[in-house]
Amino acid sequence: MMSKTGNIGLVGYGYWGKILYKTLIKLGHKNVVICDANPESKADVSDFRELDVANVLIATPPSTHYEICDHFLRRGINVFCEKPLVTDIEEAEKLYEVAHKTGAKLFTDWTFTYNYAVRRLKQEYDAGLLGKIESISMHRYNVNITHIVDGTTCKWDLACHDVSIVQYLVGEKPVQVDWTEYSKRMNGPDSAFGIVTYPNFAATINVSWVYGDKFRECVFDFENATVIWDDKTQKMTYYTKAESHSHREETVDYASFPSPLENSISNFLSDDFSDTNKIITLQTLEILE
Repeated sequence: MMSKTGNIGLVGYGYWGKILYKTLIKLGHKNVVICDANPESKADVSDFRELDVANVLIATPPSTHYEICDHFLRRGINVFCEKPLVTDIEEAEKLYEVAHKTGAKLFTDWTFTYNYAVRRLKQEYDAGLLGKIESISMHRYNVNITHIVDGTTCKWDLACHDVSIVQYLVGEKPVQVDWTEYSKRMNGPDSAFGIVTYPNFAATINVSWVYGDKFRECVFDFENATVIWDDKTQKMTYYTKAESHSHREETVDYASFPSPLENSISNFLSDDFSDTNKIITLQTLEILE
């Protein structure tokens, strides 16, 4: 078996794998070795065990993540894994144990925690400009998802984004979690609704693969202001509740900032690596289970 050597390996060259590859090239990483089991993908190798790299990005179905991550972590190879890392918190804890023993990085791509709007909201909240959180309402709908075929449900595919955003923002564990999964048009659960209750507020999360239109709106109701973030139109609207935070409406221009995925990959490949990603991963998995 001939190994393929490089600085960065990419396992999975489907829908998201191609986006990862284009982003790596944009960031200046030319020596990327692609691995995909599909012969039509024209990948460099078909078996991930053939990769001899320092860092690897994984964009395969969640059901395969544990085996692939475990393989690389045991060899001391840094791992960047598409969300969710796994769908079993015990498996996640095992992977972190392996990473700790070998000194390898284990990073889950919670892309929206690197979104300009979310990071800005976090900075304003931490600085006390917005006051306490009173409620959060999140809506994430797609027209029709067809590329997920491994049994992953809408809750694990879409709601994990919103849970990770809330955990990034507040950093505390909820006291109660209630989920309802249901089907609108598909054979399995294509929609989900969740109520995540914290000591002083509640977050509602509504997601669907088959809404009929792409819809991305989150409403953050703070003590001093209500902030409506529409990621589809890239607009954040602030409605004042106190003189300390004036009403304003502005369009967030993502073209003038690195994309969330660029920020995420750059953070993974840098030396500035903290436990925040691990904390968000474990808390998000615990809420979704």
